[in-house]
Amino acid sequence: MRIRPLSQSVLSIALLMAAILVSLSGSEASAQTSRPSPQRKLVKIYFYREPGEYLDLAPVKRNVPASSPARAAIQALLAGPTAAERARGFDSLASASEFAIGSLRIADGTARINFVVSRTWAGFPGDIAPIRFKNAVELTLKQFPNVKRTVVTLNGDRNFAED
Repeated sequence: MRIRPLSQSVLSIALLMAAILVSLSGSEASAQTSRPSPQRKLVKIYFYREPGEYLDLAPVKRNVPASSPARAAIQALLAGPTAAERARGFDSLASASEFAIGSLRIADGTARINFVVSRTWAGFPGDIAPIRFKNAVELTLKQFPNVKRTVVTLNGDRNFAED
């Protein structure tokens, strides 16, 4: 089958675009910790790390969208550390990958966040995991100047970390 000149041009453009996308995705990890642009904000996200400051929690710095930095910071917390952060000793919070933000509202200095769990979630492993998760959320949210207090719930339960 003979390729016509126009088809070759389209194919060349498609290959060039694919190469650009691959090169951009490879630079994503380094872009997360580079200097923020006006559309990005540098924030702290607290992950498990021994020895950490608060229940073995320690911060990493990430650039997140400036339009909704609190939500983006919590989404990054749920996603867990990058490969580079894992290499530096940071680890995911137990069960965090099973959660999603059900609601997040900040008003009058209080951040109210409710997490919903996946249908396959089997519960927290161990006694300290729920407390560690709640503290990581609180530390991550309280870095924002408009957040003085937090109310963290799991499927609407305020006492999930006290059981």
